[in-house]
Amino acid sequence: MTEERIFAGIYPSGILYSDRRRVQNGDYKRLGFLSFSTLSLDLEKDCPEDLADWIREDARRLQARVGEPFRISTAGQEVILGSELIQAADAFSAPDPGTP
Repeated sequence: MTEERIFAGIYPSGILYSDRRRVQNGDYKRLGFLSFSTLSLDLEKDCPEDLADWIREDARRLQARVGEPFRISTAGQEVILGSELIQAADAFSAPDPGTP
């Protein structure tokens, strides 16, 4: 039932979660957003707890896939999940160029 209520739209920068039963400004009410680059989940303050639980679980599945490609369009375009996390880890582990 919860899953039927949530609309998860895949956009180039992330997944937008919305409530199909509530409308705000002519569109489904926004519940949260999961960024593909950081894999951080931002939930709206008024997101009902049962829907928030479902969204958190869905986000955890994607967060566990850091570094994997994820298709964002029917044309085959992909993003790398957690790309900013990977870049930060690479920068942290890179040797200091001034070190002999």
